Amino acid sequence: MNIKIPKYSIEQLNKCDQHIKMNVDIRRLEDHIANMEGLVFPHRHDFYNLIYIVQGSGTHDIDFKRFTVVPNQLFFMNDNQVHEWDLSADVRGFTMFFKKEFYTVAEPIFSIPHLPFFHNTSNEAQMVVFEKEEADVFEHYFEDILAEFQKGHAHSEAIIKTLLKIMLIRSLRVHQPQYQSSGSSLINTKIGLFEALIEKNYSTMKGVKDYAAVMNMTPNYLNAIRTRVLGKNAGEMIRDRIFLEAKRLLVHSSLSICEMAYSLGYDDCSYFIRMFKKSVGQTPEQYRNQIG
Repeated sequence: MNIKIPKYSIEQLNKCDQHIKMNVDIRRLEDHIANMEGLVFPHRHDFYNLIYIVQGSGTHDIDFKRFTVVPNQLFFMNDNQVHEWDLSADVRGFTMFFKKEFYTVAEPIFSIPHLPFFHNTSNEAQMVVFEKEEADVFEHYFEDILAEFQKGHAHSEAIIKTLLKIMLIRSLRVHQPQYQSSGSSLINTKIGLFEALIEKNYSTMKGVKDYAAVMNMTPNYLNAIRTRVLGKNAGEMIRDRIFLEAKRLLVHSSLSICEMAYSLGYDDCSYFIRMFKKSVGQTPEQYRNQIG
């Protein structure tokens, strides 16, 4: 039997009727954990997820990165990442789910493609740990969002969106020193667009020239700005995203190597194996056996 990584929606987590659609949800983390019966780990979501730790310890694995869980810590997860956790019994906090279309802002610099902690490719830290004073502020924000969500008063959704935007901007202040970026805002905007295009098309578009055409620039220019700002050329970024997905499937699914290759847009299984080995240093089978 071929088993893929489970992917959950907000509606599934709420056990909603199939006709009900939800763009946002928030709950206390301890309540969420207590009601996870039937939820399979590891898994991924079709929404964005904030997880805020007020109290507790443990580990949280996001796409092969293991984070030690500590108080005053905020995790950021995008709508395709694979995660699992091992949390202490006394854990306390909040978890907030929202669809990409729920969070819309007028300023491009604060839009999701430009928030580094939601990226798959260009950063290592998908969490921040706040000092006590800032942590108290964030706990208050989450309490306010939870109250607005539960009461459903007039304009509650607008208030939740505003508080979410404030939290993400304040998180950016703390996270930004870890996100080494240089260059003009125009160049950084183009990089954000490129990463968003990769995320959407990595299984069907493999060539730098294809992405450059969509972005109305030459392949050489796209390679140049990627290398200048992030130290990797455009082709490497595309391959990194493809083989991140391959690693997810190798570890968290029972798909055969060739089934996996076809799902990632490779008609030639042998070619996929060669490219994986060149990028990762092991064949897919060796990687699966080592991790497993």
